[in-house]
Amino acid sequence: MFCNLISLGATAQVARQVYKSKEIDQGEKGGAKAKVLSKTDETSTHTDQLIEIPFGTRSKEELNYAVSSLRYEQLTKVPISNLSGLLAGRLSGFLFSWTGNQPGGGNVSYQIRGKSSYAQGASPIFLVDGIERDFEDMDITEIESVTVLKDAPALNWYGLNGGNGAIMVTTKRGKIGTNLITVDAQGGFQSASNMIRPLNSFDFATMYNQGLANVGQAPAFDEATLAGYQNQSDPYLYPDNNYLDRFVKKHAPTQRYGLTFSGGSNRVRYFSSVSYLDQQGLFRETKTPNYNSNYGYRRYNFRINLDYDVTKTLTLSLLAGVRSEVRNDVGESASTVFNNLYNLPPNAFPILNADGSYGGTSVYQNNPLGQLQGTGFTRTTTNVLLASIMADQKLDFITRGLSANLFFSYDGYGNYGDGLTENYAVFNQTVTPVQTYRTPLVMAYRTAAFQTNTKNNEFWLGLDYKRSFGEHKFNASVRGQQYVSAAVDRIDYRTRMLVGRMDYSFRSSYMLGFTGSYSGSENYAPGSRYGFFPAVAAGWLMSNEDFLKDSRVIDYLKLRASYGRSGNIGPTYDANGNVVRLPYRTLFTRDAGPFLGTTFSTSTTARLVSPAGNPLTTWEKIDRLNLGTDINFLKGALSFSLDYFNEKRTDILGPANLPGIVGIAVAQVNSGRVDSKGFDFSGTFSKQFGKLSFSTNANLTYAKNIIVKRIENSLPTQSTIGHYIGGGNYYIAEGIFQNQAEINASPRQTLASLVVPGDLKYRDVNNDGLIDANDAAAADYTDIPKMYYGFGLNIRYGQFDLGMQFQGVEGRTVNLVTHFHAGPNGLNQLLLDSWTPASATTATLPRVGISDNGNNTANSTFWLYSGDFLKLRAAEFGYSTPEAFNKRLRFKGARIFMSGNNLFTISKLNKLGIDPETPNAGRFSSYPYVKTYAIGINLKF
Repeated sequence: MFCNLISLGATAQVARQVYKSKEIDQGEKGGAKAKVLSKTDETSTHTDQLIEIPFGTRSKEELNYAVSSLRYEQLTKVPISNLSGLLAGRLSGFLFSWTGNQPGGGNVSYQIRGKSSYAQGASPIFLVDGIERDFEDMDITEIESVTVLKDAPALNWYGLNGGNGAIMVTTKRGKIGTNLITVDAQGGFQSASNMIRPLNSFDFATMYNQGLANVGQAPAFDEATLAGYQNQSDPYLYPDNNYLDRFVKKHAPTQRYGLTFSGGSNRVRYFSSVSYLDQQGLFRETKTPNYNSNYGYRRYNFRINLDYDVTKTLTLSLLAGVRSEVRNDVGESASTVFNNLYNLPPNAFPILNADGSYGGTSVYQNNPLGQLQGTGFTRTTTNVLLASIMADQKLDFITRGLSANLFFSYDGYGNYGDGLTENYAVFNQTVTPVQTYRTPLVMAYRTAAFQTNTKNNEFWLGLDYKRSFGEHKFNASVRGQQYVSAAVDRIDYRTRMLVGRMDYSFRSSYMLGFTGSYSGSENYAPGSRYGFFPAVAAGWLMSNEDFLKDSRVIDYLKLRASYGRSGNIGPTYDANGNVVRLPYRTLFTRDAGPFLGTTFSTSTTARLVSPAGNPLTTWEKIDRLNLGTDINFLKGALSFSLDYFNEKRTDILGPANLPGIVGIAVAQVNSGRVDSKGFDFSGTFSKQFGKLSFSTNANLTYAKNIIVKRIENSLPTQSTIGHYIGGGNYYIAEGIFQNQAEINASPRQTLASLVVPGDLKYRDVNNDGLIDANDAAAADYTDIPKMYYGFGLNIRYGQFDLGMQFQGVEGRTVNLVTHFHAGPNGLNQLLLDSWTPASATTATLPRVGISDNGNNTANSTFWLYSGDFLKLRAAEFGYSTPEAFNKRLRFKGARIFMSGNNLFTISKLNKLGIDPETPNAGRFSSYPYVKTYAIGINLKF
């Protein structure tokens, strides 16, 4: 039967006929159990869902952790390369953010309950089938569920690696009696938007002249030249180029195809999938007789998951995924080309001279057409193997409910690079004699070689115990773990851990749990490498009590609480920002010059301590408190979960700030503290009205992350202590100087050697009569949102369904000073409303400055804008074939659908043509902001 769940968030009560596997005791002898099939009419509510936790599952009733989860059916089917983009706005506590838009992944960032550390290494981990692995480039058909782990009992299973939260992905497995073949095909395009708005040659030259006039300099372009740009009388002498229109397409194709097989018998269950994704880049005019240099990404995925019952007590499992990715790029790189397109003056030169040669000048030697057609291309092939083998042996002959298990994973990552290379010449034919720049090179093969080769393996061995004694239930696990990551260009990473977990319940109403790990890393000094990280959790299922059992309003009510200490390995850096492995060791570097005041000459080679070891370096410590409740109303139609969290993170790594007289530097020291508190909320509602079914989902997270302690060498007004993470120092802008008299009556501005009418006026914070670096004041303006949320709705009528999912953030600020001054010579259409003597009373921006403009380009509150937004992240409209039609054609169903991603944004930055989430997109050297549209079909046999 074709599943009636629409793709975006079907939750609570969906009645359907399913085959359910049951375990039936075959008597006390040996405790053997047989799996049989029974066909039941099951009504699934959120309380009987199984939630994945590390190396286990729990029902919603049993679970006392703070988690949020969703299933594969709730994800939009959009052909994008960053799979986590489909999670945006779906999971409470989880913030997904785009940081770039080019095909091929790697353009995302994550936070769980805000950012609770100002140091590096504050991102959560992704876990695939329990192992820390890459997730972005998996195919959507491989995913069974996604669970976000947020509190100490859930995270401490991973010891030192779980301190920043975790996103746990479980892949699909075969099910008994549900043999199924699915075919997916999707095609569509990505649409570019929010690119910098370039000036034409006339406007550019006019604004350039205005910038010179503002500081009393002569114009660079005379009236005849301006007239030539305006009239286009000679395109070679007076070129007027719109590089973006010519070399950047509005749309680029994307497509995806997938095929899966799944099913099983009492002995063997299987799931297998193969898929192909192709995303093309946005460049035009990239094809030559020998190659196509357009940016592009192709990916091939294959997965096979097998479960085999060797005997009635022994089960072996293989979970294996293989992936091959091919990234194509321009010979000089896409970022270099975009940098040229965004920043090359429109009048720099004709793209092609009259004789067909590339145009160029001594100042501007990078011709966009030459970059795309005359520098070759690069190709990087990435091959990935993710394999796990598991064995589970029941030990009922020792005691019922006991089992031993083994888990071994082997992951391999390798990159191979090749391509073609060549170079081109440019010619300036507006001068005599003609000038030639750049040196042409004949096309040749690039060096073909392996670039990286990383091998990770992880081994887990342990026992599980699950048993009931009357009204008492026990569920316990203990594991030993060892992890090794090896690569040819670095020292191996190694960790070891012993972890245990126990959950107890009485009458299925009173619950108590414990998770503890003894975890260590070679990154710390011998004798200080291991730490113990305990956590406890408790729950009370109040709806099982007599005073609520017969309630007509409340169907389910549970209270939860947890507390524990987690750890986090914070990477250590030297004074130059380089990662330091094994920071407890002192490193010596050969260097020239005297050593600690000796009489060596400056040419003497000496041993330099750089940096000095710090044997006291240790992990960050996070004390986590979580209080939560889950509640259902109206026979499960309405459900809520609410959690309050309070965390204190100490021993955050930071610079040592030693006096220079010491003569050496210590990489970093454990010195900081951040306090985090807030809440997250999620809710669902579903209702059936005849043929119409309706459901909604919503979630919201508020996180306040304040720096409490940090080693600093700054003025009190510039200290980050007491402020939000990510805040900065800003000059406080107080308007625009309208005349010289205002300048004379104000504190002396020293941020530039020239201050004239039309410049920004700043507050003298320290009242010393000068505006200088000491007047930049600390503020809570940060691009880390204080609150983020998501909501969606799903409607189904008959065979038609519609789903939409939104994501929004609040309390976020972006600094746009560089955006207003982006483009050739810092000029673009955003500056058309800049101050001039004629527009002094209406201008909203300071004067244009070609040089000595530091006063107006300093980081100040003038250039701060709200980064809040609400986005329609995903939408899907589909039609499913009716059951009678499926039976007539003897297949299980088909669905035709249209879907989209990042379809529209509500933001105060819309009028500026800037995306609030990725404000750099479409300017500087960044790939443009893209929206994705697709149509697809899903067939089931």
